[in-house]
Amino acid sequence: MLSFFRTPQPATILALIVLFVVCKIPFLLHGNFYPLAAMHTWWGDAGLLLTNNWGINFFIAQLCLLTQAFWFNYLFQRADYHEGNSMIPAVYFIFLSSLFPVFNQLSIYTIAGFILLAVFHLLLRITVRDSVKQECFNIGIAGGILLLLDIHFIFFTIGLFFMLYALKPFRFHEYLLLLFGLLFPLYMAAGISYLLDISITTKAFSISHFGIIQFSRNTLDAAAGILLAAYLLFAFISLRGILYSTGFKRRKNLNMLIFFFISITVTIVTEEEGNTVLLQHLFIPLSVFLALLMLRIRKKKIGEILNVIFVTAILTINIIRLIF
Repeated sequence: MLSFFRTPQPATILALIVLFVVCKIPFLLHGNFYPLAAMHTWWGDAGLLLTNNWGINFFIAQLCLLTQAFWFNYLFQRADYHEGNSMIPAVYFIFLSSLFPVFNQLSIYTIAGFILLAVFHLLLRITVRDSVKQECFNIGIAGGILLLLDIHFIFFTIGLFFMLYALKPFRFHEYLLLLFGLLFPLYMAAGISYLLDISITTKAFSISHFGIIQFSRNTLDAAAGILLAAYLLFAFISLRGILYSTGFKRRKNLNMLIFFFISITVTIVTEEEGNTVLLQHLFIPLSVFLALLMLRIRKKKIGEILNVIFVTAILTINIIRLIF
């Protein structure tokens, strides 16, 4: 299966869409919403969107996830994480989006996913440009929008400065533009709220929301989490070769990705009221790690076996969820 997706062709793209549909069948058959933790935005709590119609919510969510998978695949190739073009990054983005049911419904987390992809896209543009003033400001704007959605993204926005440092030598004006970009959406939101007499809830800034996350004690969620953790362990071990790679661009982009992963992880861990839906923020770094694991395995049979185990485990877990 993996060998088929190693080369992007029309048939491969069609097969990817078919694979996407197959992975989503258990969620379609469930036919109902899954509870998820709300984000504490500046104007109140936000969670599920379009809750009046489950079918429309599910359909739009799948379109969003498929779009994100193709966008991510394009960014993976642009980052030069591996030689040649492949659809395997999109494959593992799809697998990750099928790991937990809460990922497969249209919510504020879906919107955040697009913003995080935009940040990742802008960061990759910095690698190949000499003047990055516009990119720094735009990254700041995206980070500021995330702060409007949830104050916990403060840790991710701090991480943006480290990501910039991983990509470019220190230039004070670029960091200043990043800071101004972060403040701009906050200033605009405060100004528009004042002019339109829209109240900003103080709950969004409460430190009581910060703590250590408590995941639900669900056997199937735990099984999915253990599966993911085991494969990530293999992926981290395989990263050693890339860290010592002679490709300068590749090393910089990987260092940036590590800061991306750490800052998002801290954002998730400190959200005391969250649940497994928060793992949706990690789609980008986890998809890169897993795709690199599969692409860097020299013995194709081992790669195919690991891939089959991963896919089978995901489908089995989701079918059991559907039955029970």
